[in-house]
Amino acid sequence: MRVAILESIIMPAGHEVEFDRIIINELKRQGHEPVLMVPENFKFKVDYGVDVIYLDGGAVVTYAGAAKWKKPFLSLLREKRRRAWFRSAARKLTDHNCDALIIPTATYRYVKALLDTFLKNAAVPIHLIFHGIGKGENRRFLTQAERASRYENIYLDVITLRDDMLRSDLPRVRAVAPPVFMPSIEKRPAFTTHHPLRLGFFGQFRKEKNIIPLLDAFKSATFNGSVELLVQGATAKPEDGELFDSIARSYADVEGLTFLHANLIGPEWDRALLDVDAILMPYGAERYRYHWSAMLFTAIGFNKPVLVSPEINPEVLQQYRVGESIDVSDVDTIRRGLERFVNQMIENPSVYQEGLQRANETYSHRRMIQSMLEA
Repeated sequence: MRVAILESIIMPAGHEVEFDRIIINELKRQGHEPVLMVPENFKFKVDYGVDVIYLDGGAVVTYAGAAKWKKPFLSLLREKRRRAWFRSAARKLTDHNCDALIIPTATYRYVKALLDTFLKNAAVPIHLIFHGIGKGENRRFLTQAERASRYENIYLDVITLRDDMLRSDLPRVRAVAPPVFMPSIEKRPAFTTHHPLRLGFFGQFRKEKNIIPLLDAFKSATFNGSVELLVQGATAKPEDGELFDSIARSYADVEGLTFLHANLIGPEWDRALLDVDAILMPYGAERYRYHWSAMLFTAIGFNKPVLVSPEINPEVLQQYRVGESIDVSDVDTIRRGLERFVNQMIENPSVYQEGLQRANETYSHRRMIQSMLEA
């Protein structure tokens, strides 16, 4: 099959970039021919090694650096251009002999826009991928799903571990198991530990991740060996960058603690993750129960045990011992949980090895692509 991937999100770094890579590489492995459909002047962060089809309708609209008063106008412009891209895609699917279209990161607004265009009548399957449906989003999602149900080639594939959005009268709304993220610089990373033990805190840095209690817990913890902690932060907003740098200055004298303020892409991201022994995710927010954690599935794919808050996809730890859950109520509970996890990693890290192996099999790229395309 010749499968088009319509991408219209530009990110400085992050899991959107890696998710596109997962789809493209797995399509190739299964014998399909992936191509990218993108708006004009689209700036790629990595070379995916596939043909590119440029869509009519204007360039990507971004809020980066825009004044607050300008954002409502940009939002309207984005909606207008999204419809133009979908109209263009409807034509180019036929012109370029494509057998299916995947929109890798969708919201209910994408469905609404698509239903305003000829793309809704496409003769080939259209797969919109949702990265979870939050508690407050479900009604809006289902409203658009009901409208889309009249078109037999529109599939709404929700990457999730839950079934909140599934209904028997909406057979083309489907739950798809999340895929692991794997390094591009080696096929299957080995399960290893170092001395001193290396911990990592990675990803997009935001205030809600509440890193200060973790740093205070690390500073006061007692471990059964030497331990290092790398805190990496990619920031999209100036205020987040300033906060990250301020925190780094405040904890500069803590032994074993290192900060890295950088957007890590491709091999740099891979090396940073492969260089640690375990990954910490002690940030709790209710939305993590509904949206799959890309960082958790990165840790699994990289064979790294995790320390997570109870809200982060609890279904995973219920089935597979890939790490431990931690009470994030205050610094003391975080410290106690961190000490137990770290001392386990120092004394007997192999207790997590089987769980990581089994989770990698369940959440494989092969299963995700097959569950979508073999509808």
